[in-house]
Amino acid sequence: MRQSQSLTSRIQLFLLTGLLVLGVGCTSLAPITEFADISAQSAAYTGLVTQYVQFPERQKRFQPSSQHARLEQMSRERAAHKERLLLRQALIEEYMDALGQLAADEPVKYDKEIDALGKAVAHNKFAGEKDAGAFGSVSKILFRAVADGWRRRKLRELIGESNSPFQEVVGALKRIVDQGFAGDTENEEIAIRNYYQPIILSAKDKAGIAALEEWRDARLAEVRVWRHAITDYSEVLSKIASGHQKLYDKRDDLDNIDLLQQMSRYTKDLRKLFNTLKNL
Repeated sequence: MRQSQSLTSRIQLFLLTGLLVLGVGCTSLAPITEFADISAQSAAYTGLVTQYVQFPERQKRFQPSSQHARLEQMSRERAAHKERLLLRQALIEEYMDALGQLAADEPVKYDKEIDALGKAVAHNKFAGEKDAGAFGSVSKILFRAVADGWRRRKLRELIGESNSPFQEVVGALKRIVDQGFAGDTENEEIAIRNYYQPIILSAKDKAGIAALEEWRDARLAEVRVWRHAITDYSEVLSKIASGHQKLYDKRDDLDNIDLLQQMSRYTKDLRKLFNTLKNL
């Protein structure tokens, strides 16, 4: 009887251990999927690119005609730069979409944006730029993921191969946001103040002065909204890069509870930032 009970206990223990092992293998990676999804949505915020490209034209109303030729040249340069900025955003979006699909054990879906990324690399759209190689590396990994029908078992491979070039792509975009986009807001605020101040000082009519001050303040408020959006988008890029680095550091243990909790916190922070951007 004791031997029978002992055998039964061993069988139960064996079955329980097997179930636990299976449970670990099937652990939901939903927090990683959610992090990837909100990262893709946040990275695709293109409003700032439009503002950046339109900056020279906006400046014409505040600058003397002697500066218009310079602003027109800047406008042409930024129009040419627009595609590269949008492609960077598209690459981050498509990559995070792919990461989320693999975490959910879904095949990476083919998207027309992947064609655009491939053509950008083939046509050397990033010639002379430091992140050209990184852009190409991430793009090629995405092509492989689609062509070979990658699933969750390939998630670690995706993260491991992509982290270094992905960090370079995100970092390059963040530098443009922090330096180029943010620099525009400083210049625009100065230009607005310099334009309205002498007019206001020379005006005699109180109603006219009040109207000028109202117009000036309205334009300055628009600049402040833009500056806020730039700050939030820069933080979005930081969160995406930092979150992906955490995944890379733990790529051999992606169902680690602490890691999944960290991903949930990143998701919460990104969702708050993205909701703010949408409402600006």
